Amino acid sequence: MKTKFKVFLMCFVLLCMSLFTGCSLVETNNGKLYNKVVAEIYNKEGKKVAEITNRDLVAGYESYGNVYVQYYNYTIPQAVDMTLKQLENRKITILTAENLFGIKFTTGEGLSELEKTYLFESTVSSLNANLENYYNEIIDKKEDEDKSEDIKFNGYEKNVTLDRRENDKGESEIYLKKIDKKDGVLDNFRPENGDKSFYVEDDKAEIYTNFLEKAFSNENYTKALKLYVNDLKSAEYGMKLSSDTKSIFEREIDRLFKINYENYLVQKYSENNKSSSDMATVSTDDVLRLYSSKVRAGYTKYVIENSSKYSSDVSDSLKDVYYFRNDNEANKYFTVANILFQFTDAQKSKYEEINKKHSGSEPYEDYESDMNTLYSQIQPVIRKYNEDTKIYEEIENVDDLSVNDIIYDKIQIALKSAQASGDVNFVGDTINNFIYTYNQDPGMFNADSNYVIGVDSEGKAVSSFVEEFNEAGLKLYNNGKGKIGDMQVARSSFGIHVLVYTGQCKNLFDGVNEDFELGGKTNSDITAEADLAITKLATTRANLLVDKTYLDILYDEIYKDTFSHFEQANINFLREDYKIKVYKGRFPSALKG
Repeated sequence: MKTKFKVFLMCFVLLCMSLFTGCSLVETNNGKLYNKVVAEIYNKEGKKVAEITNRDLVAGYESYGNVYVQYYNYTIPQAVDMTLKQLENRKITILTAENLFGIKFTTGEGLSELEKTYLFESTVSSLNANLENYYNEIIDKKEDEDKSEDIKFNGYEKNVTLDRRENDKGESEIYLKKIDKKDGVLDNFRPENGDKSFYVEDDKAEIYTNFLEKAFSNENYTKALKLYVNDLKSAEYGMKLSSDTKSIFEREIDRLFKINYENYLVQKYSENNKSSSDMATVSTDDVLRLYSSKVRAGYTKYVIENSSKYSSDVSDSLKDVYYFRNDNEANKYFTVANILFQFTDAQKSKYEEINKKHSGSEPYEDYESDMNTLYSQIQPVIRKYNEDTKIYEEIENVDDLSVNDIIYDKIQIALKSAQASGDVNFVGDTINNFIYTYNQDPGMFNADSNYVIGVDSEGKAVSSFVEEFNEAGLKLYNNGKGKIGDMQVARSSFGIHVLVYTGQCKNLFDGVNEDFELGGKTNSDITAEADLAITKLATTRANLLVDKTYLDILYDEIYKDTFSHFEQANINFLREDYKIKVYKGRFPSALKG
């Protein structure tokens, strides 16, 4: 049952995603096959109102349908059926949204000027993105090679906060107050060049003109254009359409516009459901019960069943662990943040050369001198936050700061000041700022949790990290007496590490056992206990470096699940107004299993 619900949950996430705007819809060869209709949707009056082609089906399967095979053990025919059902749901959702909002695709009636401009710019973006993909093929540029060195901190935007109100009995009570925020598809949209409309022929012609200007801007883009044209021609094979470049791209622009239009309507409809539905209301008791169930599940797994996965779960999946063993036989765990000043490839080679050179009987002083010289040559990376791009961009080291200057004159001093404030969350923010300003360890960027090190009964480190890292971590742990924000410097084959202690892995509440219960208010004592518990969940960060508390995690999980159930019921209700005919005999052979 749980797996089945996960599939439903994934389906509705996919339904609301901006699908099908890239090159995946441009199919080469077999044009006649790909344009065959495989499903027709009829309304109550028996009128055909939508259809799905093999092109839609193949693109849907390639985009997400094969996930059912890879992760949910579906057969190919079962995965194809599920893909087709989601495409049907998508079409029905679009028809419902058009009726609800009074929008007509053919004329744009019911769309505001801002909406028309958004669709215009989305179409331009999709067209250019497709050309860019062909361009990357021409220059043999892999996706990973195109990634910028600039770093973005994703952070977390809260959806709920704690507040107080008077209940029906005139008593003050804590409740979850949903944060009003602009997170709709148009809320943060700012037109680039004033109002534009796909429905205005001059604006539509401008898309093609500007596209050609880019396509002929250099030789490789021109080659990319030719590949794009050839694939579009192949996709229209046998349809007896005009084959000049302008006509081909006018149809491609129409296609991309329709995709963006449909994506927008699906999102608009989902946003409307979220704002008008009470189905997704979450109470403090809901949160407390979910937290309690997670703690009980952990207690059952790690204590009663004595699962051997305890150590690996804490080390590898800390964000999913809600109960920590506190018996004498269990390892203790703590977390550290890592700010790495990294060796270059040449310096790594030099490191190995020095170790090889001194593997014999050379004096230790010579080895130490060589290593000191090598580590002193590490040049720090320095980044600065750009308010406009929301990215930490690498900047020039104008003050010629050394790694030691940064560690002891900036990081250490700032950490001590943060510790003196007595605000543990401020310490976390301080650590996080240094990670994005100096760190070169990719594992620390936007991580769900910091690095975990275990300590066994003999006080030895239990982890997969290098020895130098573990030794520095144990010093920070200090037999359980470590202070959040303390730091240690370690040198390893990776470079120079600044480890910062971010706390022990321990239960949030004392006396945790199989009867652990925080929800269900029946008397004043229990109510007070529950209020203290929800307050603690609301003020305790799951990862010290990010302002995302346990309340945030639990609320989001409940809200997402509840709303997904609502959407499941809603789409089932909507489907009752339509009749669907499927022609499986027309499926491509590859999708027949």
